[in-house]
Amino acid sequence: MRVLFTTWSPGGHLTPMVPLARAFEEAGHQVRVAVPSGCAAAVARTGLVPVPVGTLPKAARAAGAAPRLRGRWPADWPLRPAELGAEQRGLLRALGDKQVRIAEAMAQGLVAFARCWRPALVVHDASAYAGTVAAAVLGVPAVGQMWGSAAVLRLDRQDLHGPPLPGYARLMRRYGVDPAREPDLWLDPCPPSLALPAPVRRTPVRFAVADDGTGPADPGGPATPAGRDGGPPGAVSRICLAWDDADGPPEAVRAALRQVEARGVKVVAGPGAAWPPLRPPEGCRAVVHQGGGAAVVAAAAAGVPQLVVAPRPEQQLNGARLALAGAGRLLTADTSAAHVLAALSELLERPSYTAAARGLRAEILALPGPEETVARLTDPDHPRRADPPPATPPPPATPRHPAAPPHPTTPPAPSPYRGAAPC
Repeated sequence: MRVLFTTWSPGGHLTPMVPLARAFEEAGHQVRVAVPSGCAAAVARTGLVPVPVGTLPKAARAAGAAPRLRGRWPADWPLRPAELGAEQRGLLRALGDKQVRIAEAMAQGLVAFARCWRPALVVHDASAYAGTVAAAVLGVPAVGQMWGSAAVLRLDRQDLHGPPLPGYARLMRRYGVDPAREPDLWLDPCPPSLALPAPVRRTPVRFAVADDGTGPADPGGPATPAGRDGGPPGAVSRICLAWDDADGPPEAVRAALRQVEARGVKVVAGPGAAWPPLRPPEGCRAVVHQGGGAAVVAAAAAGVPQLVVAPRPEQQLNGARLALAGAGRLLTADTSAAHVLAALSELLERPSYTAAARGLRAEILALPGPEETVARLTDPDHPRRADPPPATPPPPATPRHPAAPPHPTTPPAPSPYRGAAPC
């Protein structure tokens, strides 16, 4: 069968999809990855076949385009968004409107390719709403691929649980589909201890590391032996830093890291957003990042405590869940160097953080891998694992679509990218 993957951003959005896409290919299925033209090279580097569909709006490409939050939000705010203040709800609306603009920019090219290539399944990242549109146009299942967020955040909905945002509803109607259409299933790599309940169909999936290092830390490998301080015997303590913004971390984080280096701790800086979805550098005793879902899962799979300095709502949510699980600390983006230094000292000195982080690692080990997920999505007779029960009654079940027969294999036309032909 043909499977169309789509996302709008490389790094923490694309990389979590790569193991599943490869598992589909290894099972004999055809895979394409539809992305804005600026992301096509990143897809090609993974060995998958990119299909350029449109160009991101300038506002979405600009550094710092996403609104920033002030203050700390409740640790379970996605469960009760109506209780948020007007400024907080306005921020969520702005984030949703941004994703709708991205969907509008991708929809024409994505739908045109989908109509031509005729996939039997569309797998889209959790914020690539054009994927739901394309699946609805074709009448095939849509599967949302989460990247490690603690919640299924429906930013395309008013107050997360209400009707579609007006712009998204207009986009759906433009293609003659019901604005109420939602993904048939969500793939969730978040460890159960961090996840919040949601009234949608979710199934757990474990990320798997690829041979060329384009996947997160392999949770099947042995844990690094620990010394008395929780790190490898005889090794210098290491703090690993990863930051999504091109400008790097705020000055408070930089200043705190300079201080820990002066105390003999080695700081290893990752290349921007490139390694959060990958294996953290060897010997990390703490990971410092912004709280993106892929970074959370990567560090959790490695059994490493995390310090989240969060500039945006979803990142702050992930950090809050880590703190509640005892596997990390959360600070807001307007924090001071003193607070960052104190939090890092706690993570390095208190064994309870490492113990809790290794508990998350064990949870990830228990999740089904990409191969089992492929079997579940393509074989109606494949035995299913029980999905985690939602906190509220789920909506009526969507009828399961039978697996489509394989399409004839047609060699793709020559292209600058392997197989990136119109169809």
